Amino acid sequence: MRSVITQESRGLTILLVAPNVSEQMGGEAIKALQIFQELRKLHPNTIQITHARNERELNDRLKLNNVYYVRDNWVALFLWNSVILRWFLNFWFCRRAVKLAEQIVDEQNLPADRVILHQTEPNSPVLPRIVSRKLVNVFGPINGDIHYPKAFRRHENLKDKLRRILHAPVQRINRVLFRGIAKADLVLLAGGERTRNSLLRAGCRPERMVSCIDCGVKDAILDRPRVQHLGENYRFIHFGRLVFQKGTFLIIESLRKTKHKVCLDIVGKGPELDHCQRLVRELGLENRVRFLGWYTNHAELLDSFKYYRGVVFPSFQDANGIVVQEAMAVGLPTICLDWGGPQLLIDNEKTGFLIEPLSKDYITDKMASCLDQLGQDGVLAENMSKLAREEAESWRWSNVMKEWMVLYAELRNGRNAHWTK
Repeated sequence: MRSVITQESRGLTILLVAPNVSEQMGGEAIKALQIFQELRKLHPNTIQITHARNERELNDRLKLNNVYYVRDNWVALFLWNSVILRWFLNFWFCRRAVKLAEQIVDEQNLPADRVILHQTEPNSPVLPRIVSRKLVNVFGPINGDIHYPKAFRRHENLKDKLRRILHAPVQRINRVLFRGIAKADLVLLAGGERTRNSLLRAGCRPERMVSCIDCGVKDAILDRPRVQHLGENYRFIHFGRLVFQKGTFLIIESLRKTKHKVCLDIVGKGPELDHCQRLVRELGLENRVRFLGWYTNHAELLDSFKYYRGVVFPSFQDANGIVVQEAMAVGLPTICLDWGGPQLLIDNEKTGFLIEPLSKDYITDKMASCLDQLGQDGVLAENMSKLAREEAESWRWSNVMKEWMVLYAELRNGRNAHWTK
């Protein structure tokens, strides 16, 4: 890797923008918080701009400084109360955040050509973007254009169906009316070809897209001893919020097709909990499936991984898959669908198994076979574990931040060559 510690990178100010930066507001907010924390370790001259709803957590609980807040005005309240217009709240926030960024630059007398304005969230490719005409503009990692496989589309709710049907038309509208993404200096692309094609429809220039990982992994996780596998072990774990699209029911149904007494621990809660518990009773699997609820401490969940042979995560709407990343980081082979984020993370039959989402029966048949094979073959599990850990090393947040710093410095050097108003 090229050296990050250059005169160009030392002189930069990085302004990060994300509507939610929090440990309490879901995956995107957690990712935005980790980006801020990890980037500041490498480059202290980093400032975060976020919404005021995060102020109590960031200031009082996490004791973070260098954070500025966008506060609601009458426009935000009107959009929120109208319900039908809430979709435009993101556009409102982005506009206000960009103005606040420019205000910070003016108040601190920062040279505008040495400031990077990086909007890390939202990660959706379809939301309208606002750029600053004064600063270098970076977006991403952007991920998305992920919808239910055909085998499960009859289960789509109205919102998901409209999102899928209208995705391409909305991007063509963005290309004409909202050209922020087309004016970006750099777009970090995390969703592979599906997201690249979506952004191209919106007018994003291909030469300004750089592929990257959607989310990094904390050093504290990768510094843990790797889980080692010997002999037979038929214990598997599934963790995360229990919602339909995570596919928990598929794992339960696959257990009745295994040749061995594969056991499953389910960690998490959610609206699908009752259905999954009922399914276990109907299939007579009470002695093979345990519902453990949530771990109050994430470190305790990671500590428990040493007892398992692998992680099963048949989600069909995850654009990335932090569950998969953490499993691979500690050396647990994963069984997932060949769909969405996991298909970009797993090397099939080397770091885990990918199953085509052709039908429910096909998935459960293949999953049962994978569970039997992985549970029985300790050598296979150990080889997958080693390769998974090696792959996860490239996701280490500290390494990801170094790569971004190189990109920032290159943008500073080459801005005038390709930036157009």
